[in-house]
Amino acid sequence: MNKHDNNKSSHTRPIIFVAGATGAVGFKLCLILKQHDYQVYGTTRSINKACFLEAIGVVPVIVDVFNKNHLINEIQTISPQIIIHQLTDLPYGLNPEHMQEARKRNAKIRETGTAHLIEAAQSISCQKFIAQSITFAHEPSASKINEDSPLAISSDNEIIKNNALNISDMESRIRQSQLNHVILRYAKLYGPATGCNKASEGSIHVDVAAHAAYLAINNGSGTYLIVEEDQTYSSEKAKNELNLDTFYRWKTQHI
Repeated sequence: MNKHDNNKSSHTRPIIFVAGATGAVGFKLCLILKQHDYQVYGTTRSINKACFLEAIGVVPVIVDVFNKNHLINEIQTISPQIIIHQLTDLPYGLNPEHMQEARKRNAKIRETGTAHLIEAAQSISCQKFIAQSITFAHEPSASKINEDSPLAISSDNEIIKNNALNISDMESRIRQSQLNHVILRYAKLYGPATGCNKASEGSIHVDVAAHAAYLAINNGSGTYLIVEEDQTYSSEKAKNELNLDTFYRWKTQHI
C-alpha cells in the first residue's frame, strides 16, 4: 500500500495539491480549502513544519521542488486534479537586509520550480494549474494597470526590470504548457504572517490573495490582477470573472 493511500477518501471534490503550503498565502489557502471540505496535500521542505499542516487536516508532503524526480513521483502518486503553485522564498516582512539574495532565490523558484511543477502536472490528469505571480512589474508612472498592461522588461529600474523578465518567463511557460491555467498576479501582500503593512498603492490582504486561489478552482481562465482597486491598479477582471471580493477576511468558524 502506498504511503498516501490511507489519506485518500471517497470525496467527490477534486484532490488539491498546494505547493508552498506553509507560506503566508499557502497556509491561509489550506485553511480555506479545509473549511470547504477539500482533500488537500501540501508541500513543505521542513519536517518541523509538517506538524502545522497535519494540525489543520492537510496531508504534508515533504519535498524540495528543485528535486524534479521526487516532486513528479509524489504528484503522480497523489494524482491531484488541481495543482496550486504558491512557492516563494522571501524573508519575513521583506527585510531589506536580506532582499538582495532573496530575490535571486525567488527568481530560481519561479524559473526552475515552476518548470518542475508544470512537468509534474503534464504527467497526470491535471484539470487546472493555478499559479502565483505579481503585479508590481510595471513602471510606477503607469496609469490604470490591468492584465493587458505591458510588463516593464526594459525598465531603468533594475529591480522592476528583473521582476518583469522573471515573471514574463514564468507566465510564458505556463501559457505554453497547454494546461488549463489561472495566473494570479498578487499585489504587495499585507496582513497576518506577512510582516508587512498596507502599501499606499498596489496592495492586497493575504486573506484575499488566498481566497482568490480558492475561487480560481471553479472560476476563470488566464491572468488576473489580485489587487485592491486604486488610482493605479484595476481589479475589475478578477471581480467579474473570479467573483473576487477585496474585503474578504477569513473567519475561523466551521473549522
